[in-house]
Amino acid sequence: MSKKDKTFTRFMRNQILLFGLLLAGDTIFGFFEQNYLNTYIDQVLGLAPLFITLMVTLSAVVGLITNLMWGIKSDNTRGKFGRRRPYLLFGIISGVSMILFAFSINFAGGNVITAYIICIILDVVIIGISSNAYYVSERALIPDTVELEKRGRANGLVNIVGNTGLLIAVASILVADMIFGQETSEGTVIGQVGHIFTLAIGGISISVACIIGFLLIKEKSVEELPPKKKFFTELKEILNVQKLKENKEFFKIVLALTIYRTGISTIMPFLFIWIFALGLSTLELIFIVLVSFTFLFVVITILGKLSDKQGRRTYIPVVIFAVSLAILYIPLVKIGTSTNIILLLVLFPFILIGILGLDTPMNAWSQDLLPEFERGKFLGILNIIRTISQIVGSFVGGLVATFVIIHGFIPESFVFVFAPIFFLGSIPLFLTVKETLIKE
Repeated sequence: MSKKDKTFTRFMRNQILLFGLLLAGDTIFGFFEQNYLNTYIDQVLGLAPLFITLMVTLSAVVGLITNLMWGIKSDNTRGKFGRRRPYLLFGIISGVSMILFAFSINFAGGNVITAYIICIILDVVIIGISSNAYYVSERALIPDTVELEKRGRANGLVNIVGNTGLLIAVASILVADMIFGQETSEGTVIGQVGHIFTLAIGGISISVACIIGFLLIKEKSVEELPPKKKFFTELKEILNVQKLKENKEFFKIVLALTIYRTGISTIMPFLFIWIFALGLSTLELIFIVLVSFTFLFVVITILGKLSDKQGRRTYIPVVIFAVSLAILYIPLVKIGTSTNIILLLVLFPFILIGILGLDTPMNAWSQDLLPEFERGKFLGILNIIRTISQIVGSFVGGLVATFVIIHGFIPESFVFVFAPIFFLGSIPLFLTVKETLIKE
């Protein structure tokens, strides 16, 4: 392969940056949906945690079903606007619904229960259905349009742009905390105005991203695709034994990803709780985040290039081992009232690599194994497994944070010690999956 063949054309680089913009919109929107819709129920409506649990559970169920349905639907779309692009526009519905969510109590005339019912309709029904049309279309664009030999670098660029969205989301909560935060006996609350501010950022972000993506992204001609299949024919094929055997490598990597992501889900619900328990000043926190994300972006770039040069799985076990080793030292960052800033500065980049950085080679690998004309459907299957890992990981993390208490340490810090069990346990499973990059 010539050097020219290994580089992106200007057109393709611009397309990949647009995919990154879609991921940034997804990331910002998803961050606020997972966090600030829940705090609205707590801090604005003043309802018990059970009401949050109910909304989150119903939303997850709707997401599991609709993600798969939209995947099948987009696989079989043959319109003049392409196969995936039309479904990106559902992001506008999600964005507007998120903004309206912040005004639920106003629409209800101050009645809390009515406001909660409005929240359920907006989050579970409207956002649950519309956002998954956006998600499955966005995630299918790289394997649809980027050739296998360049997907590692493509995923690297996309993840860098997408994770910039995470920086924007984190910066937004810091601003919201400084401007709208009010100290109470139960901690800091930002009230309705603060939620209007944060949820508006989430809603506008996904809306802008989906409009730009729809207008500027170019898909392959639908004339190159095979004839459409009926929806229920596609659905039945999921349970077809022969079909499962044909895609056994895909299901092998799904199993490996499930174990690995369970480790991530062990950490994620308690990550920000642990960070804020360190007692850092805003300036210290900003400095550590900026340094860590800079390091993360460098690693993502390197992993993307290496996965296209040396193969998808070559460096995954090594990086997983390094991340696991670093994470084991997390409880030592704060002992008693003393926070070791230097140790935190060394370890925090490894947390980000484990949570975000390894997505680059892992995504490229799983994209390689998606059946060419059924990528949407199989991404829906992958989404179901991802949800299972979230449930298991969150449960394990909750048990650890609740029952593992050692005097002088932050309880949540021991969640990090248990995550490597899943990380290291995934390595043998990744090694059983065939390498998809055939080197000349």
